[in-house]
Amino acid sequence: MIRSVRAAAHVHSDWSDDGSRSLADIARTFALLGCDVVLMSEHSRGFTAAKWDEYAAACQQASTGRLLLVPGIEYGDDDDTVHTPVWGPVPLLGDRRPTGELLAAAHAAGGVAMWAHPWRRDAWRRFDPGWLGYLAAVEVWNRKYDGIAPNRDATALAARTGLRPAVALDFHTRRQLFPLTLRLDLDGGLSRPAVWAALAGGRFTARALGLPVGTLTHGPGGAALRGLDRARRAAVRRAAVRRAAGRAPR
Repeated sequence: MIRSVRAAAHVHSDWSDDGSRSLADIARTFALLGCDVVLMSEHSRGFTAAKWDEYAAACQQASTGRLLLVPGIEYGDDDDTVHTPVWGPVPLLGDRRPTGELLAAAHAAGGVAMWAHPWRRDAWRRFDPGWLGYLAAVEVWNRKYDGIAPNRDATALAARTGLRPAVALDFHTRRQLFPLTLRLDLDGGLSRPAVWAALAGGRFTARALGLPVGTLTHGPGGAALRGLDRARRAAVRRAAVRRAAGRAPR
């Protein structure tokens, strides 16, 4: 029996060196937001094999009958430009490995990989067609880096490469909360293997504000969101200038 669930993708807890929320707090928060699954994506830096095992157990302990925390690691390449979250029955793969090598190792171990925020640091310029056989999706809307509007260039990249579009929060603090979810079609009950299989099989759709993300990339909806995001970013810049002026010596 196929069961459709809502998943929040690319979420960091205080197990990451720049995270702020405990696993228990994340489980409570996303359950209240109506999610069934949280795809965790802790930074690989600072992780060891032993810490990974401890973390996976902690995710299991913090999960509830209502919400499943799926442990994952966000790997960076040698200069921290290309990032790829990986989920699945995969051991820790190490830090700062070349992306192609990392993706091949994850795939060989039965893992599922996603290309994160391709427009951060112009990571898209490093795209290698050889990655296509190993990637389940690419983020076309990353709340932390793209704001409250989808990245039309990333959407075009997904269409050009044939990669499935995904949306992600890149959650570190509550500022990144936004109604971006993946609708996963699970074969069976709510479990890690069922989630991994849905991701690997492409049985998911990206949704924003309850709508398919494609409907908000172009047209009136996309234009409205981009206008709101420009206003938001301008307000953030003005607030930063005011804070800097307040700290300036008199």
